[in-house]
Amino acid sequence: MRGFLLSLGIVFGALLIPAMDAGSAMASGPAFSAVVHAADSVEAPQPPQINIEVNKGGGKWYASPVWIAIGVIGGILILMLIIMALRGSTTVVK
Repeated sequence: MRGFLLSLGIVFGALLIPAMDAGSAMASGPAFSAVVHAADSVEAPQPPQINIEVNKGGGKWYASPVWIAIGVIGGILILMLIIMALRGSTTVVK
């Protein structure tokens, strides 16, 4: 109850001070305008904007680490086949 009465007194005091002394700097200063405009500046919160882009490119396929690994393994296999074919020797079992 005390808190309610205190806040009610502050509100009436803020409204009556400019009426009692209209010529002073305090009545027309920024302190009073901040009290009056505080309720005007409160806006409803905006809902969050979720932006999902499904088709955003993906880059170049040959820059992917998977394709680089496939290329390296394929290159090693082809190199092994070429070396084995050029050796030309056969295994002789006695």
